[in-house]
Parts: sequence; C-alpha cells; structure tokens
Amino acid sequence: MTSGEKLCLACGLCCDGTLFDNVRLGPGDDAKELKALGLPVSVSRARAPVTYFRQPCAALCADRTCRLYADRPGQCRTFECGVFKAAQAGRIAAPAALRLIKQARRQADHIRGLLRQLGDTEEHRSLGERFRRTQRRMESGRADATAAGTFAELGLAMHAFGLMAHEKFHTREKREEPPGRGA
Repeated sequence: MTSGEKLCLACGLCCDGTLFDNVRLGPGDDAKELKALGLPVSVSRARAPVTYFRQPCAALCADRTCRLYADRPGQCRTFECGVFKAAQAGRIAAPAALRLIKQARRQADHIRGLLRQLGDTEEHRSLGERFRRTQRRMESGRADATAAGTFAELGLAMHAFGLMAHEKFHTREKREEPPGRGA
C-alpha cells in the first residue's frame, strides 16, 4: 500500500459527507450504470440540470474503502485533497499529514455531536446539509437558551472547520497573474 493510499484510508473526508455535500457527474459518467451499482443518482430541476449524488457516498465502506473504486465517477477519480497533494510532493511529512487528518476528523466528530445535541440525528446527510437544516430550525426562533448556546458553539465549530478544510483539504486551481501584476 502506498503512502497516499494510507492517507486516503485514514481520512475519507471527501466521501463521508464531511467536506462535500454531493458529487456531480460529468460527461464521461454513466448515470444509469452508477445507479445500478447502488449510488442514489439524482437530476436537479434547474434550468441547466445537474446530475449528482449526495454525500455521504453510498459506496463508502466502514474501512473507508470504496466498493465502486474501479467504476467511480470522474470527479472522484480526479479529486486529490490538499493534504494528499502536499504529502505526495514532499511539502509535508506523512506523520504530519496523518495528524492533520486526525485533527479534522476530531473537529467533524465534535460538530456531529453538537448536531445530535440539537436534535439532528440524520447521519446519512452531509455535515453541511445538516448544519444548514439546523440553522434554519434554530433561526426560526423556537430555541431555548441552552439550545441557542449549543448552536452558537456549533456555528463557531463549523467556521473553524471550514477554515481548516479550505486551507488544508480543498484544492484550488492556480490562477495566472495578469501581465504587469505579481511579485
């Protein structure tokens, strides 16, 4: 097993609904085949329909392997998180990468615990979706002081996690600087 595979199997945040709410299917993905393989593929009702499936991924196994790895969608094939890329490029040592993953998993678990305290037990939904649903419920004005305090803690925890996810896990395309600008 490669060091990259070890990182992915220690993590799974891109598949378990922690980092992403859904996976968009691309032109090379066969929605009917993926649906037949057990992914709950949907099509949005937007003017320009988008084919997708929600996270957590139905193909994610308890050991963080993918039961559809050979047939996974293009977005899953091409995504490499920032921690993975940094470790592969030697910008971060494997133990440090594993510590980042462990820290992120602890933060996400803390958020899940706060969501449960606030009555959201829908573990089959992504973290972002659960937070937004809880936020709408809490902002409707039916929360007591204890729940409001827990929700405030949840908001701070989501913000802190979002910052870390953006900085360490999400990847961004490098943009070219316009002529005449830059260092």
